[in-house]
Amino acid sequence: MERDYNTTRPSMVIREYGRNVQNLVEYALTIEDRNKRTKLAFIIVSVMQQVNPPETTNDEYYKKLWNHLFAISDFKLDIDYPYEVHKIENAEDRPVHLEYKTNKIHYRFYGQNTELVLRALAEREEGPERDQLLLIMANQMKEMYINWNKNIVGDDVIEEHIKVITKGRLKLAEGTELISSNVILKKLQSNLASVKPSADAKRAKPKKFVRPKPSIAQKPFKKKHK
Repeated sequence: MERDYNTTRPSMVIREYGRNVQNLVEYALTIEDRNKRTKLAFIIVSVMQQVNPPETTNDEYYKKLWNHLFAISDFKLDIDYPYEVHKIENAEDRPVHLEYKTNKIHYRFYGQNTELVLRALAEREEGPERDQLLLIMANQMKEMYINWNKNIVGDDVIEEHIKVITKGRLKLAEGTELISSNVILKKLQSNLASVKPSADAKRAKPKKFVRPKPSIAQKPFKKKHK
């Protein structure tokens, strides 16, 4: 099976939403039907909202999400936008990470919007398009699970969670391999290392500068004459 390595992937436009959101946007650009593109765009924005959930929602927040979606598509996604979008100079305008609201959901670490997206996928017609979207969501869920539990998880667990959430209407294609748990853990550890100083660095004290003493030239030895 062909492997997907970071070195072969295009750079992410807005890192806070993750690789899977960007993959969804790239997939949306390939859909010819405008109505289908627009429907998928609403699903993608739901995922973006789940990744960076707000404490309160308002027009400014949703406008920001749609503008970020437009930016991730390199300003090429042609859909019926519910808000006015425009090109932004700084695509790294980072959404503020806020705590989840308490909602009755099956698995807290996935969030309510993930369940809504999966149920929406379950309503779609079976075919390669739905399978591709489900694969992207399954990888996203695996990253969420490991990020929450800080432990590896098998693909069978993710598949079982998908079945529970959709009441058995969705399942991964036979032989599907999700992103490796070790790859996700390494990425998380790398992200933590880049923002947190190590314990040794915290304990280390800067060395004081000591000016070197000038060397004293030795006087030549003179032999005394008797």
